[in-house]
Amino acid sequence: MTISGLARTFATLAAATALTVSTAPSQARQAAADGPGYGAPAVGACSTMTATQASARADHSARVPCAQAHTARVAGVVRLPARVSYSSGISTLYRVIADRCRPELNTMLGRADRARDSSAYDLVWFLPSKAQRRHGARWLSCSVVLRQASTLARLPTDRTPMLPSGRLRDGIRRCLLADTSRIVTTRCSARHGWRATGSFVVARKHYPGASMLNRKARAKCAGRVAAGKPYRWTYSSKIDWQVSGDHAVICYSKTRR
Repeated sequence: MTISGLARTFATLAAATALTVSTAPSQARQAAADGPGYGAPAVGACSTMTATQASARADHSARVPCAQAHTARVAGVVRLPARVSYSSGISTLYRVIADRCRPELNTMLGRADRARDSSAYDLVWFLPSKAQRRHGARWLSCSVVLRQASTLARLPTDRTPMLPSGRLRDGIRRCLLADTSRIVTTRCSARHGWRATGSFVVARKHYPGASMLNRKARAKCAGRVAAGKPYRWTYSSKIDWQVSGDHAVICYSKTRR
């Protein structure tokens, strides 16, 4: 599932307008008996998910052996808390993902938020289908995908951690399309207009607000981007900031590729 407004906010020096990006994973291994785990995917399962399928509420992508080419891998499956229902609202459901499933994704990727947020890897998440819920399903799942503009790229590895040490290569490094009115993540090996070239962490437990974060980014990103050129930055949503503890700000230099 891709939920607009829950993933990442960005701004540009030339036009400091904050926008939000979205984010959303799973497959189906049917449980034999009715109950909370009915239809939940197996952690580590792979599928040939499309970008359209990644935006859906339930995952209907085709499961394949991980030895074959695939675009998504299940990172975690979590039980829906007793106090929460599927009608509780997207923000409430995403809070469960940020608290219980994002740590599983972080473990699968490895490294710290600064490196994870500088990559084109992304989290996608799903609810059970209506049919699965009729059998008592009460779970949410999250998967890792690799963004390439309006498509998903083939996952280059299933090793844990997925992120290598040192500098991220262009096949997994995070770039943005040249569009200045919105943010679209892509791999730096594909056509792009902005490249992640630096980062810093804001030591604030509680979300400080967009105005304060934009002021800090405007000042600190200046030394982490190409000199004399426009630049952008991204940071996590309020939910991710407070629940998953992602306080990284990523700075982007303008490029021509």
